[in-house]
Amino acid sequence: MKRSFYFLLVFFSVLFSCSSEQEEDLNLKHLNYIANNINSDLIQIKNEIINLSSYAQHKIPFDREINNWPSNKYYFKNGEILSSKYENSNSAVYLPFQNEISNQLKKNIVNSELLDTIFKRSIERNALLTQVYFLDTNSFLRIYPFVDVHSYLKGSIDLREFVPYQTAYNKPFLDDNVYWIKRPFADPYGRGWIIACVEPLYYRERFIGIISGNITLRSLQEKYFSSDTELMLLADAEGKSICYTKQAAKIINIPILREFQYFKPVTKDIFTFTSPSLTLHKNADLRKAIKSLLKGENKEIFYVDNKKYIIYKSYIKETNWVLFKIIN
Repeated sequence: MKRSFYFLLVFFSVLFSCSSEQEEDLNLKHLNYIANNINSDLIQIKNEIINLSSYAQHKIPFDREINNWPSNKYYFKNGEILSSKYENSNSAVYLPFQNEISNQLKKNIVNSELLDTIFKRSIERNALLTQVYFLDTNSFLRIYPFVDVHSYLKGSIDLREFVPYQTAYNKPFLDDNVYWIKRPFADPYGRGWIIACVEPLYYRERFIGIISGNITLRSLQEKYFSSDTELMLLADAEGKSICYTKQAAKIINIPILREFQYFKPVTKDIFTFTSPSLTLHKNADLRKAIKSLLKGENKEIFYVDNKKYIIYKSYIKETNWVLFKIIN
């Protein structure tokens, strides 16, 4: 009798253990699946920007002479900022005040019109890709989809001072590489918080500007972090939060993500206001769990108000982000 009881005890212990491990494996598989999907989206956008840059480098005749300046298409708003009407161009353009538009700048402005169609196709092919643009070494901007850039900048601003241009300025042009701006920042052109994929553009071995593709943080959140039940968090390699579900924010008590509000023009780089580091969280258990996960573990336990939680980790290789899932 005792032997039978012992056998049943061992049997149910093993069964419970296997069931628990299987459930844990399913949670980790689910997390890895989402991480792989995010990574695939990022790789797709990276490849799109690489192709755009390659097309601009090899197919756009930036040195073609401009015999007739199309004054019917381009005009100076308020007498100083170059602009173009929507009906005349698929893209919007912007050029801060210039004492004189040089011959080479005229070539860049007019010849880059060929990018409009390619920009449109890129946006149509990639659901997360919100906007693409060409910014040259004179701070001339050609951006798609069309946006009234002047309503956001409201003046003459040197766009070369912003993080996308500075990230790729005079960097090597590599066919299989881009430069990610992984920390969300305020888009000067009205899209709110964005993440950018930037490629330096060289023409005949001369740096002439950048090609950039932007993902809004809002679109990333809507696609992957809009669940009302799941506890998901996205962070950088140091544990600084990027995006998360409302329930995750509620459980671990971190500020809710809020969209950037354009109360005044963006004239300098502004990064997300509320991006707390999980490694500095006031809950010591959570801090310890996050640090352990960042060092290599895939699963840890922590407690909030004496309630036990399990947190899983997966990597997003393209941007070296970390994806977390909490189970209660």
